[in-house]
Amino acid sequence: MFRNPDDPENSLKAKIPEGKKAIADKGYLGEQHTTIAPPSQYDSRELAEFKNRARERHENFNARKKSFNVLSNTFRITKNKKEKHKIVFEVVCILCQYDMENGHRLWDVEQFL
Repeated sequence: MFRNPDDPENSLKAKIPEGKKAIADKGYLGEQHTTIAPPSQYDSRELAEFKNRARERHENFNARKKSFNVLSNTFRITKNKKEKHKIVFEVVCILCQYDMENGHRLWDVEQFL
């Protein structure tokens, strides 16, 4: 989990390098944070567009993972099933990454670099 109140030291949020920020959605508005950049009314037009593109790419990637049905169903956790689910989820992410690297990009990003 990105935010993990039960184990904050092992959350994804804790792994953001010093001086870097993660682009977030509106779910993070109002939080005190130095590592998360949610949408803001004070963002320049260019920054707001950049954040929107990043969120859209993330949602597109999530949709690709969901096409494997690994995120669509309720998961009943047991220790053995949890480990297997983790392996399957990682494989799906690798397959999606491989697909992007071999001609099925989320969309053309070179124009923004």
